Amino acid sequence: MRRKNRIVDVFPILLFLVFTLSALGIVTFSVQIYRGIVERAEGRFDTETAAAYVSEKFRNHDMRGSIKVSDFMGNDAIAIEETIKEVPYITYIYVYDGYLRELFVETSELGTCTAEDGGGILPMQSLEIESVSDRLVKMRFTDTDGKDEETYLSIKSKGLTEAAAPMEDLQ
Repeated sequence: MRRKNRIVDVFPILLFLVFTLSALGIVTFSVQIYRGIVERAEGRFDTETAAAYVSEKFRNHDMRGSIKVSDFMGNDAIAIEETIKEVPYITYIYVYDGYLRELFVETSELGTCTAEDGGGILPMQSLEIESVSDRLVKMRFTDTDGKDEETYLSIKSKGLTEAAAPMEDLQ
C-alpha cells in the first residue's frame, strides 16, 4: 500500500514536468521561426520599400507622356514631368552616392542642379532601369548588402502610344 501511494504522489509531478518541458520546447522552436522571418523581412526592407515608393510615384503621375526613362548625370533615372500652376517641373528618381534620391525642380532651373542635390530617400547601391516596351518598365534595385529586388511597372495611360507622346519618350 505504501508503494502505491508513492507512485500516486510522484505521478502529478512527472506529468507537470513533461508538460513544462513540452511547453518550453514549443516556445523555443517558435522563437527560432520568428527570428528567421524577421531576418528575412529586414533583409529585403530597403529594396521592397524603394520598389513600392517608385511604384506609387508611377501611379500618381501616370498621365500622357509624363513618365520617361532617362539618364540623369550619368545615372539611370525615372523622369516625371508635371505642370503646377502653369510652371513646368521635373522630378528625377535615381541612385547616387549610396542613396535612392529624388530631385524635384523647375524645368528652367535644371541646368544648375547636380546629382548631389537630390534628397536621399533610402540607402541603395544601384538602380537599373530598362524600357521593356512602350508601356512597361523593368527596374532592379540593389541595396547596400547586395540584395536585389526586381519589379515591372506598367504605364496605364494611353498617351505613350499616341502621336502627342511618341514611343521615344520612354527610352
